[in-house]
Amino acid sequence: MSRATTGTKRVLGVIGLATASATATLAFPLAATAETAAIPNCTTADGVIPATSSGSHYCVMGTGNGGSPVTALQRSLRNCEGQSIAVDGIYGPATRAAVLDVQRRAGIAQDGVYGPRTRNAMHWHVGADCVSYQYGWG
Repeated sequence: MSRATTGTKRVLGVIGLATASATATLAFPLAATAETAAIPNCTTADGVIPATSSGSHYCVMGTGNGGSPVTALQRSLRNCEGQSIAVDGIYGPATRAAVLDVQRRAGIAQDGVYGPRTRNAMHWHVGADCVSYQYGWG
């Protein structure tokens, strides 16, 4: 690999634009804090709560993520947290704004990034009910 290619990848990785695979899916910058840098990305959902591929709910997501973990988050934001957002599986500006609102109302750090603190502050859509994480899984 040439020095230019290596340098470009390093710069893209620092600003969060590195690709995880040839599909060129955008990642988001989590290196802002030591806390979020050590937490794995949410890659799936257990049907209700975003999770890692190993099934752990200890994960993070932000702008640029997509798929089933984002859909699970959006469904609960809409149905349990009163957020008027589309359930489209894309963590874009509307999802970020909804997460910021939940964080603000919960009195936790407001960064628009979904992580363990946001998970604990939210209610999750389970069947016809909305339950807290501690009640349903904690």
